[in-house]
Amino acid sequence: MKNRTFVAFSVVSAMAVAGTARAENWEYTIAPYFWGPELRTSLDIGPNPPVDGDTSIFDILDGAFLIAGEARNGRWSIGGEFNFLKLSDDVRIGPFDSAASWDLEGTMVTLAGSYAVYQNSNSRLEALGGVRHWDLDVSTTVARRTASTNQSWTDPLVGARFNHVVNDRWTLTGMGNIGGFDVGSKFQWEALAQASWKWTETVRVAGGYRHLDVEFQEGREVIDLILTGPYVALGFNF
Repeated sequence: MKNRTFVAFSVVSAMAVAGTARAENWEYTIAPYFWGPELRTSLDIGPNPPVDGDTSIFDILDGAFLIAGEARNGRWSIGGEFNFLKLSDDVRIGPFDSAASWDLEGTMVTLAGSYAVYQNSNSRLEALGGVRHWDLDVSTTVARRTASTNQSWTDPLVGARFNHVVNDRWTLTGMGNIGGFDVGSKFQWEALAQASWKWTETVRVAGGYRHLDVEFQEGREVIDLILTGPYVALGFNF
């Protein structure tokens, strides 16, 4: 993928700059995380028949790197994430039994800004908007015949996020967004629920559940992905 190295370098560099900056009234968070979802796939690539899968990511994971970051000042915040995944699986398909397989290697980069439309001492409701970029190399093999494609697209996103401080240690977060709208993908949506615990003044431990669903079609090629499952994160505040 021609743009992957540049995108990864740009996102990580931006987070590093944010983490070391000391602009007045700005607060920064960098959070590497691990996500262990169930992955449901439906891939229709080239001349091969459609290939479907439904399995734990632990059974098909060949490599991953996931990190998120955020900068906040008053009611405003800007945040993003970078995900890299390399996955593969053998599947059953019609008369071919286990002679079918699929491979996926790709990045997902999200950048969004938000504004608190309501806040008090314990709660904060934010409206958010941004973009999510996908860059995927996908192939399917059926009866020893391999078909592959490289697809890259960018989707607009709109959504909301709610934070509630339970006490000095615990914070609850809920977030949802929708996007695509045939600009890039046909449609995508995401929902997240999280609880975070303040370990120290600069470190938080978070855990939650995340569901991400994207439906992309370009001509006869169809890529439908659903990732749904728990995650854990370690957040560093500056």
